[in-house]
Amino acid sequence: MPGNLLVNSKIFGDMRAEHQTLFEQMARRMTLKKGQTLFFQDDPGDALYVVEEGSIEISVLGENGKKLSLNVMRPLDVFGEIAALDGGPRTATATAWEPCVVHEIRRSHILDAISTHPAISAEMVKILCDRMRWISQQIEDLALLDIETRLAKRVLILHDKFSDQEGYIHFSQSELADFSGATRETINKTLQLWRSNDVIVLSRGTLKINNFSRLEQLAGLN
Repeated sequence: MPGNLLVNSKIFGDMRAEHQTLFEQMARRMTLKKGQTLFFQDDPGDALYVVEEGSIEISVLGENGKKLSLNVMRPLDVFGEIAALDGGPRTATATAWEPCVVHEIRRSHILDAISTHPAISAEMVKILCDRMRWISQQIEDLALLDIETRLAKRVLILHDKFSDQEGYIHFSQSELADFSGATRETINKTLQLWRSNDVIVLSRGTLKINNFSRLEQLAGLN
């Protein structure tokens, strides 16, 4: 695994060095084409993944068929750990937004490692707890925050992950709707309001934050 990927990852980074080395030896490097689905919601969960290059969208489909984009995984991010550890079905779909390189660690290898190194189990519990805290925050946002607040939080997150050198993020209003659990019409209305108040610069398929302080206020962050 190049560049000690697990050592620097956002979840495995807290593991003991010998356990990181063990998982690195288990990992299988995979490449994905843009638009390729790594796994679908409700597929059997048999592995977790670490991103080396590219970005992976994590999304779910509601009973009405509407997609909700939960997250975008970037280099050093880990995903798929819930189903990989409990053996249940996948809770979401993972799709490559661009050509990607990921490292796969199989469930069977994880269980073998736990059986021979019991201390790993406590580290894996922490990994699950971290993910459950994140999921709880997403549910809380959807249940309690109005659409403008949710959108403001999402735009700030997407800016941190995807802004170009000039500060623009390249997302359609339909994609922002998927990330915010809203309709495209509602997103358009909110973005137009922000533009009229000079909070953002808006053009077709792109957005630039013009007033970070105001957007953070709208997101409830200050």
